[in-house]
Amino acid sequence: MMQDVPDTAADTRAIVIGAGLGGLSAAMRLGAKGYAVTVIDKLDRVGGRGSSITQGGHRFDLGPTIVTVPQVYDKLWAACGRDFHADVDLRPLTPYYEIRWPDGSVFRVTGDTEEMAAEVARLSPGDVKGYRAFLRDSHARYKLGFEGMVARPMHSIWETVKVLPQFAKLRADRSILGLAKARVKDERLRMALSFHPLFIGGDPRKVTSIYALVSYLEKEFGVHYAMGGVQAIADAMAHVVRGQGGTIRLNQQVDRITVAGGAAQGVTLKDGQTLAAPLVISNADAGHTYGTLLKDAPRRRWTDAKLKRRRWSMGLFVWYFGTAGTRDRWADVGHHTILSGPRYDGLLRDIFHHGKLAEDMSLYVHRPSVTDPSVAPPGGDTFYALSPVPHLGHANSIDWQAEKLRYRDKVAKVLDTLIPGFRDHLTTDLIYTPEDFRDRYLSPHGAGFSLEPRILQSAYFRPHNISEEARGLYLVGAGTHPGAGVPGVVSSAEVLGQLIPDAPPCPRPQDGRRMTAHGITPADLDHCRRVIRTGSLSFHAASRLLPTSVRDPALALYAFCRLADDEVDEGADKTSAVLRLRDRLDLAYAGRPRNAAEDRAFAAIVAAYDMPRALPDALLEGLAWDAQHRRYATLSDVRAYSARVAAAVGAMMCVLMQVRCADTLARACDLGVAMQLTNIARDVGEDAREGRLYLPTDWLAEAGLTPAAFLADPRPGPAQRLMVRRLLAEADHLYRRSEAGIAGLPRRARLGIWAARLIYDGIGGQVRRQDYDSISRRARTSRLQKLLWIGQATGLTAATFVMPRPAVMYAPPLAEVAFLVDAAGRQTRPARRSTAVLDTLAELSRRETGHGQGRQSA
Repeated sequence: MMQDVPDTAADTRAIVIGAGLGGLSAAMRLGAKGYAVTVIDKLDRVGGRGSSITQGGHRFDLGPTIVTVPQVYDKLWAACGRDFHADVDLRPLTPYYEIRWPDGSVFRVTGDTEEMAAEVARLSPGDVKGYRAFLRDSHARYKLGFEGMVARPMHSIWETVKVLPQFAKLRADRSILGLAKARVKDERLRMALSFHPLFIGGDPRKVTSIYALVSYLEKEFGVHYAMGGVQAIADAMAHVVRGQGGTIRLNQQVDRITVAGGAAQGVTLKDGQTLAAPLVISNADAGHTYGTLLKDAPRRRWTDAKLKRRRWSMGLFVWYFGTAGTRDRWADVGHHTILSGPRYDGLLRDIFHHGKLAEDMSLYVHRPSVTDPSVAPPGGDTFYALSPVPHLGHANSIDWQAEKLRYRDKVAKVLDTLIPGFRDHLTTDLIYTPEDFRDRYLSPHGAGFSLEPRILQSAYFRPHNISEEARGLYLVGAGTHPGAGVPGVVSSAEVLGQLIPDAPPCPRPQDGRRMTAHGITPADLDHCRRVIRTGSLSFHAASRLLPTSVRDPALALYAFCRLADDEVDEGADKTSAVLRLRDRLDLAYAGRPRNAAEDRAFAAIVAAYDMPRALPDALLEGLAWDAQHRRYATLSDVRAYSARVAAAVGAMMCVLMQVRCADTLARACDLGVAMQLTNIARDVGEDAREGRLYLPTDWLAEAGLTPAAFLADPRPGPAQRLMVRRLLAEADHLYRRSEAGIAGLPRRARLGIWAARLIYDGIGGQVRRQDYDSISRRARTSRLQKLLWIGQATGLTAATFVMPRPAVMYAPPLAEVAFLVDAAGRQTRPARRSTAVLDTLAELSRRETGHGQGRQSA
């Protein structure tokens, strides 16, 4: 029996099989289109072949390491309303890589045409003219193959027929090695110009010369490294997916795709659980998708017999190892190095045709620690050495359990020519063979790059992005169009985006379901009310005194703020929590809220009241400060923090009450800051025990304390009591200023705000009665006390109808809240968001992991 993905409309559900870069890109595209996406992966972290592993203090990229064509990421992020470079720290590399031959010659590859011509001349002066001709060949093939075909659906034979004349003109039937041989005579240069298809699993002797386009891609777009490795890109993708409301389920493996009536219905997991969805996108290898996941469904095109006839890419032997005390050794060894073996053509023949594990080898060596020291312990290096080897599908398949240590020793001998003596510094290592690729990535025959990219296994002749075997089934990743390589798998999701329409809008409530005047459903409003009743007792008590026209949207506002507070307080990864909240805000303001009651209700009040984005952004900035472990040097700094996490909420409350008067807004912000200062004064001990500190550090210095010393041993004493007293004195001052503004609020709303002011001030009074000791005990107020303050609020509210407004009503706003007053006082939203907020979030999103501090909000 099918079980539905909870709380999502059936026509907008989508399941993505595999959290590799293709699957995550697909999930981002679908999320941007309004689908409720669930991503499922058997591994314990996202990234697939682009994931990483940490061992002995060394972080190893397990698969792709070279970032080319960053524009594919720019387009993907832009489709989601995001900036890729705000989420990922991408560094250009120079040189791109070096190729070294056994004779000692070296070829340094850069993006400068004249530098490259000089490199060619150094190796073979007579080949400079041919090299320039090869660059022209590369550009022409880029125009056809990359610009013309990569991001275009190719499931129609006519799409291929239309480009046949250009294919013929460019001699696409010729292999890339054949093209290189036609242009240059030096064997080393022939290798240097033709080896690139090996990085997508192709035999340069057989792969079409269209792949010469890679040389142009390198020259035009450069070679880059993502700080944190390709894993950082995958993690950033996952942040976007989760922020769109998507779910990522790790450590769960799909057993089969469920098909009924010729249409995909969902998936069944290995544990027997079934998930239903009318859209299924497989990022699993195309061979695994058709040969295993659809094994129980009738197949017309991709039968077992046809899959058996396909030619698969080579396998990979990868040795990951770490060294100690080598950071200053081997200064001539850069980030990427290719060690070409004594044979080129013959070695390719052994790997692809004979399926033979040759005695000689070529290696790709990755040393990311020269660019990113964080991948290794101080003074150490992180390496991986990759050797192309036959896949497991040859008749004389290699027993890697018997061979891998012997082959590792052969690799080590070759590496000794590059990094002599490295074995004396080894601290940890790990080996992956084609058997690991088969078992870990479910890759047929342990192939490193799915189907080999031969001309009759490309474009129309490759498994299509839209499946012929079941309606609603789509493919992304290395095994479909346009093919392997990170730009290819990311572009496969761009193709997917052209094949799948936008999700239909969520249906409006019909018949028995009502909407409030603010666009909030009663069910969502009830949920928000329950959240506030259990999580914000003081506000819940005061909110009952507000008129319904204010109380209902206020409940939605406070529920969202409560959710934000809990996400950061309770999450182990504070940075991730803040970034997910940013994404949820983006969706709410786009009118496509995440499918949760708090988000839907908040999006409704955003639309109903034209809520200025700067206000919730300010709250988000305060949360970001927490995730950054920020300390506050002065009382002004504490007020600035309070402005963001509390006064911003007060300003939003004014918007809900349709108050845009600057003077009233300034006093509302005074009240918000006062409430937060009260919270801080009450929770000094609780915060300290959690490693949090909101007291001004200059006050600590006056008492002869450092933040570290205070947090290590928080105890009540004269110095602590004085600091709490000073905080409450500032709060009292602001409470008095705020009273004048209550008269500027709608008449029926004044009682509730007076009650909130008195209840929060009462918390401060309880701290005073405890002799300002907020370390050994936490001040609490009783229900009876709250009732007494509400009674007092009734009399004070009546006075606002007859008493003149005091002069303090017109005092300028605190400097720390002026930006909130300005934003809330505008009748239309500003076109641009706060640069300061964007800068803070950009800096935060660049952190690989956040271990930020919790917080409280009024």
